[in-house]
Amino acid sequence: MNHPLISILLCTYNGADYLEEQIQSLLHQTYPNIEIIISDDASTDKTSNILKKYTSNPKITINFNEKNVGLQRNIGVAAALSNGRFICFSDQDDYWLPRKVERLFNSIGSYSLVYSDSKLVDAKGNSLNKNLSDFRKLQDVMDSKGFSVDNAVSGHSMMATRELLNLALPIPEEHFHDWWIAVQASNLNGIKYLDEKLTLYRQHTKNITPSYIEKVAGSRSFNTRHGQFIKELQGLELLKNNELEKQKLFYKQFYNLHLQKKKGSFTWPLFWFLIRNKKDIYRFSKKSELSQLNEIRKRSRAEKEM
Repeated sequence: MNHPLISILLCTYNGADYLEEQIQSLLHQTYPNIEIIISDDASTDKTSNILKKYTSNPKITINFNEKNVGLQRNIGVAAALSNGRFICFSDQDDYWLPRKVERLFNSIGSYSLVYSDSKLVDAKGNSLNKNLSDFRKLQDVMDSKGFSVDNAVSGHSMMATRELLNLALPIPEEHFHDWWIAVQASNLNGIKYLDEKLTLYRQHTKNITPSYIEKVAGSRSFNTRHGQFIKELQGLELLKNNELEKQKLFYKQFYNLHLQKKKGSFTWPLFWFLIRNKKDIYRFSKKSELSQLNEIRKRSRAEKEM
């Protein structure tokens, strides 16, 4: 069987607590032809000391940034050092089951991206008896509409083609890399979902992305809500202007209706747009119909300028 080179990109920053365990899980993958590209973003803890232990390992290439450049740019740095036909993205604090790369490779086929389910564990690696699929409807995806309000494709669970990565770089600032890569994949040759749990996805207080077990109590302040509105508007503008986007009319309408929220009154045209497109926009949601309707109502509320 042909085994093309697969690159695993691991971007580190102050991740000493769990890093060694994760690197060992990458080295023990059953897929026989991998390279591990590690780019450290000027860590100030013991991360660099851990990485220096692996400088002589022929499977591992290590880069140390002289100054912190942020995750999005650091992914670009790691990608530039990689040579694989396919690329996986590793968090610094998880644990990959041994057949993960092998199973993703065997499943990607002609798709641009494949991703899988994950088991949630606590900081010590103990099972939380929850999976990512308990929170989102994980599925094959052939258009980007569901990514307009949500993301179900986690970076740690995906394998992408080199063609996709080249088209996705550079990662837009202030946006998560997995969301953007998934958007581009849905516009290229689509996304395949592999219904297997291949990662122990660690939940702890230092997670870069919000933990799935965190609960936010109370209502959002005006500043928080307005900040979220601006971020959503920027995301829709990015999608509207995306050169690869096949749903340009959809995003032009969505963006313009979102802008109308600034007028200071409930935006009925946006409300009915969301209702008409609810199946596509909320395709990843596991909320009830009533909860989705309430979310649409909140999303259509006015947003006053600060």
